[in-house]
Amino acid sequence: MKRFMQMIVAIILVAASIDWVDACSVVRTDIEMFKRDLTYADMYEYKDSTYDFVIRYPSFFSEQSNDAGHVRFCYSNQWATVVLEGYTLLHQGKSIREASDSLAQILHATMQQYGEDCFILSGPQYENGTLIGGYSYYSKFVRNGKFWFVYTMVYPDRYHDVLTRLFKEIDDWQIWERPRLQMIQGENQTPRDSF
Repeated sequence: MKRFMQMIVAIILVAASIDWVDACSVVRTDIEMFKRDLTYADMYEYKDSTYDFVIRYPSFFSEQSNDAGHVRFCYSNQWATVVLEGYTLLHQGKSIREASDSLAQILHATMQQYGEDCFILSGPQYENGTLIGGYSYYSKFVRNGKFWFVYTMVYPDRYHDVLTRLFKEIDDWQIWERPRLQMIQGENQTPRDSF
């Protein structure tokens, strides 16, 4: 009986070891690694010292630039780059719809959404008039006083489905109010159609 119990314990240990080795040997794609990092990352807050706007960004993003009224955070690996930016634009006295239509044309937007004092634009990413293949942007513009406050993300199209947490950050962004997002770890959903 003692020998039988030792054999059972040995079989269990061997099976557990095989399962552990198998789990460690799985090769994950860059998208799976990014998704895991984003799911478990703390969200840090950046407050602009000139205009006092606040944006949140994942802890594993690095700050690339920081000027008055502009900040840029970036994640980059050898296959892809994801950029988060917060900045201000001077308000030209246009209505939400006029400003959105004007910027949509300049930014080649393929989607527009309107709120009471804000709008969201998204579309393919262009730089100096040249299409950056495989990349898109998603930007929220909030009007306050003489300025538009902007929170934007530029991302690889193939990462779209794992960026839910950042789409939600941008959708829910208030210039100064910072609502705490309640997302279940590993939650996967596409951006809302309207806000």
